[in-house]
Amino acid sequence: MYRFRCIENLIGKHKELENQEIYFAAQEQLNDPMEGFLDIFWQGDKIVWNNLLKHYLMCLETVYFSNLFEIKKTTLSLNDIPIYNHQNQYRTEKRKQMFDEIENKFNQFLFIKKLPEYLANKKEQIRRNELLCYLRSVQIYAVDSISFVYKNHSFLNPLFHKKKLKNISDFSKANIELIKLINSYESNTIDELQFENIALSITNKTFHEYDLLIAKKNKDTNISNNFKFILYEFSEAYITRLESIAYPKWYTACFMSECSNSSVWGHYGDKHSGVCLKFKTNTIDNKIQLDLNTIYGCNENGDIIGMVSHTFHKVNYENKHVEINFFKSLGRLPVYQLRYQWYTDQEGNMSSCADPINEDEEKNKVWLDQYWLNFQNGATTKLKDWQYENEYRLLINNMLHDYESSEKRKLKYDFNDLEGIIFGIKTSTSDKMKIIKVIDQKCKEHNRTNFNFYQAYYSKETGNINHEKLNLI
Repeated sequence: MYRFRCIENLIGKHKELENQEIYFAAQEQLNDPMEGFLDIFWQGDKIVWNNLLKHYLMCLETVYFSNLFEIKKTTLSLNDIPIYNHQNQYRTEKRKQMFDEIENKFNQFLFIKKLPEYLANKKEQIRRNELLCYLRSVQIYAVDSISFVYKNHSFLNPLFHKKKLKNISDFSKANIELIKLINSYESNTIDELQFENIALSITNKTFHEYDLLIAKKNKDTNISNNFKFILYEFSEAYITRLESIAYPKWYTACFMSECSNSSVWGHYGDKHSGVCLKFKTNTIDNKIQLDLNTIYGCNENGDIIGMVSHTFHKVNYENKHVEINFFKSLGRLPVYQLRYQWYTDQEGNMSSCADPINEDEEKNKVWLDQYWLNFQNGATTKLKDWQYENEYRLLINNMLHDYESSEKRKLKYDFNDLEGIIFGIKTSTSDKMKIIKVIDQKCKEHNRTNFNFYQAYYSKETGNINHEKLNLI
């Protein structure tokens, strides 16, 4: 396997060669903005939709409460949304009681009563933008419910508090009209473009009127950025955070099955002035693997680290991404939380989406195998435009161990697995000498005498970048 590196990473600031390190990059550090994209949709029964709305309300109330009473004010962001919390984590009985009151108030609104059943009966899969439309509508009722209960408990008055939102019935009517509109679209009575224009018109009108109403009531008060986040940005931030419940964050080290493409040298070999590392691999059960020093457990003293075989995954080049049903992919939550927060209603009925907690071991295994297959496919799918790379990937993820720190994502390899180094066409002599010096030192440390250096060159015969062994070094 081949791994392209620039000089700065190899022997400069990061000293990857000296430290025998392979860096695993986060998704946002990769060069394709579609990296790791999962085509998440929401489709489920009334139970999971009711629980989603309750979860949304709980997250909003927690952020709202924290902002009101936090002594040292910080700027709210999507990372402050407590998506892993559940109702039992309220620290006092008073807070639990208050949330129960907020939920009861919330569920009295006609739109909130009708929405879960409507969403459960939809035949079409609900994508992110459509869900955002519903949650932005829900936001109106959620804020009103929280404000109402906070006032009754003589809490610090919110800047945007109101005695009564007289226009709430108008919003409810607009939202019910939106449901009717979507129903008519799914019955093929209007075309897609007409539906989109009308739906967006109704939704934007609703939110515009609500924003104006809030602005009018607070015209003499400066609303903080945090309250603006709660009012106007929370819904979209919540969906972004919600998606991370399904699959863990992953990190990758990229390799190539060949090193003859000039574009690859240009992109990843520092415009041909970098190098390409050539690694020896093991093949076990048709799986190509490389041993890396990795966290594989923990005890009372902390992380347990040792050499672990990592499998190379071949990148698939497709313009269609993996489809994921959110309600059937909640792999990061413990079973008890899945059961009581997402898959059970107040009467104890179990959702049809509860495959992850199925007591049948065989069914559970089928779900688990598919879950990790979807994860792997999501992390190894790129658009066809990148097909020339012939890429393979090593993957690590945050499911069991925290790799958020970049230092924890620098995994050491066995020096004996580094078969050789290929110098680029434009690699400077001074950089070559620095690399050779490091390798000479490491060969002495590891009692090694057979390290290979190669020089890349352009071949007129093949039209590719070939390389030849440097026998005199």
